[in-house]
Amino acid sequence: MVRCWMNYALFDWFNRRLRKFPEPIARIRSRAEWDAFQAGSAKRKIDEYDNSVIEAHRHDQEWVFRGYSEPAQSEVDFIVDLQWGGRTENGKSIPNLRERLSCPITELNNRQRLIATLLKNQTKSTSRAPDIYFMEEVTAIFHWSVANLENVSSITGSEYLGHEYKSGDIVNGIHHEDIHDLSFDDASFDLIVSNEVFEHIPSPTIAFGECHRVLRPGGEMLMTTPFFVGYDQSLQRARIVDGQLEHLLPPAYHGNPVSNEGSLVFFDFGWDIFDMARDGGFSDCVIELYHSPRFGHLTVQTVFRLRK
Repeated sequence: MVRCWMNYALFDWFNRRLRKFPEPIARIRSRAEWDAFQAGSAKRKIDEYDNSVIEAHRHDQEWVFRGYSEPAQSEVDFIVDLQWGGRTENGKSIPNLRERLSCPITELNNRQRLIATLLKNQTKSTSRAPDIYFMEEVTAIFHWSVANLENVSSITGSEYLGHEYKSGDIVNGIHHEDIHDLSFDDASFDLIVSNEVFEHIPSPTIAFGECHRVLRPGGEMLMTTPFFVGYDQSLQRARIVDGQLEHLLPPAYHGNPVSNEGSLVFFDFGWDIFDMARDGGFSDCVIELYHSPRFGHLTVQTVFRLRK
């Protein structure tokens, strides 16, 4: 297995950013702001660095990248391979770094470690211990959060187990919730965490409305979802009509921790996801961008932060 370390003397720009992590390198509220970021020097330097790392391992199907895992509180060799969307193209290995750079201690990948770090810092600095709702319950990041987040009042998790159950049911020890119709009372939570869930929801605006309903005033939702920056309008891949599933495009599935069949993708989100969130009631919608080689975060990571 090949190892890769940064040479920080060659990357002064990243050193400056390192001292500020986990502050975002940019906050984006529109496609125009994204386009300006794309055209700027910061994005150019990020791309140059990330491409140099991938190029150095063009013939390696598995390698490691040395850095500091904040959730593990340890220097580790982050694992990179061709799982979860990686591919070989013209003899060159191209990993999906968003889904890899996995911490061998916590088993959290790139985007999951970022969310874990944001949660750790946010809960540590708040004056009131928050109640948190996770749209997952059997995953590594949920278990890490239960074990490691301090100054928290409660952490509630759930999975979607099928249309035959109603929200709030406990099925084989797992809490079931349909995000379209949550079982929780109004203003139950201070923070909602949604990792790679909304692309699998048939009616995102209704789901955003439910999230807004169960948040307290001033509450926030942290969300990751595949985001297609070239799309002004989201691409709907499937829908439910009169209770029946209708495919509008060839079906696509992502991994599902409670089903070997995977989760069907209903939407490839574009910039109108902001409109969906606002229609659901959220007053402030922003995409935060993160990048930090020192902490093993290669490629620009996008986190949606929605505020009630």
